[in-house]
Amino acid sequence: MAGMSIEAARARYVPVERGFDIRRPAIEPRAFAAEMDQAFAAGTPTGFVALDLSAALGTAYPATTPFMLTRYARVRAGESLACTLAASGEIWAVLRGEGRLIRGGETIAWREGDVLALPGGGASAWQAETDAVLWATTDEPALAFAAVRPEAAGRGPIEATHFRAEDIARELGDLYRRPMGPGTPGRALFMATERTETLGTCLPAMTLTLNAVRPGEEQRAHRHNAAAIVLGLREAGCASTIGGRSFPWTRHLTLLTPPGVEHGHRNGLRVQGAVRDEDIALALIVQDGGLYYHGRTMGFSFA
Repeated sequence: MAGMSIEAARARYVPVERGFDIRRPAIEPRAFAAEMDQAFAAGTPTGFVALDLSAALGTAYPATTPFMLTRYARVRAGESLACTLAASGEIWAVLRGEGRLIRGGETIAWREGDVLALPGGGASAWQAETDAVLWATTDEPALAFAAVRPEAAGRGPIEATHFRAEDIARELGDLYRRPMGPGTPGRALFMATERTETLGTCLPAMTLTLNAVRPGEEQRAHRHNAAAIVLGLREAGCASTIGGRSFPWTRHLTLLTPPGVEHGHRNGLRVQGAVRDEDIALALIVQDGGLYYHGRTMGFSFA
């Protein structure tokens, strides 16, 4: 139209029928076995192995779910992995090895079994003293979708937080003995930071939990609006049933539970006598739950 500005020419008017008929590619349950094998393979160099489903999700950037991206990280002994991740926050788990994290003016010594929560956007150097494999989940896709960058280093939503292996072990001892009522969602321990404790999350957008299943115990089938990325730490006899498919909690294997899909966990191990820690299945679970908690749309229900 004559005289129309460039800005006005960009406007579009969409009928309500089309506005509500929004379709996205389905997210399927899966196990990332090939990526795990690559991360632990003897010849794998220092670097990341991304669990990237961008082709299936239809995104122009790496993503494991619409709001989260998970990676394995290999750091060979004596080498350093440098990264600056465009996320509001980062969750890291040390699967093997030990070393130091250099980040700004902070130095954090880490070892197998540790978990760290970090503000995003800061330059990090993961220096390995012994051959190391780490696991990281961030909300990079959520920021990429909105085309925004994280706050400048030092102004993130949390401060660097170190969940040490020995402290985790002590808390797990209490979790293993905790009685379970019929309405208890699961034998789980939420991990939070000083700034996010009242939110019930580890980062404002992401939750971090340790889930345990004792021999003969079952976490009832349930669903929630948040997607869940599950890292197996100890299988014992446990498997998840996700959307009717069975996935064992293989050590260091990552599983994807899509949002809204019915799933449950069962440890079929039979134990005579006292239950040992190694008989209790254990997984680390990251969800984009903080977005739903804050939006009052958690959507948790038993199936």
